[in-house]
Amino acid sequence: MVAGVVDVTRDRYRDLLTPTPGASALGRSASTERYTSSALWGENVLLIDGTWTTGNHAQSASTALKVAGAGSVAVVVLGRHLNIDYGDTATYVEQARLRRFAWELWAIRPWIHV
Repeated sequence: MVAGVVDVTRDRYRDLLTPTPGASALGRSASTERYTSSALWGENVLLIDGTWTTGNHAQSASTALKVAGAGSVAVVVLGRHLNIDYGDTATYVEQARLRRFAWELWAIRPWIHV
């Protein structure tokens, strides 16, 4: 999507991540087993994600990129409409509203980000 829309970055876009065969069974959990990545040699990566619920896919993707040799990995989420009628999304939204913002915490779940 980004390669086709943002002309200035088109020549730098690379599809690096591949879901593993068992990725769909992981549900919403973060896992080092969700993705594999093409080899990187200290390259910095801008990871663009089209959804954000728990941050687990972005966390899993970032881990795969770092394991593959990425330098820094930054994540940008393009947008997300939360359907509070889907699964336990209403609970996540309510929990997020009750917490004060802190850079060292994930947006939805109170995990320490390291």
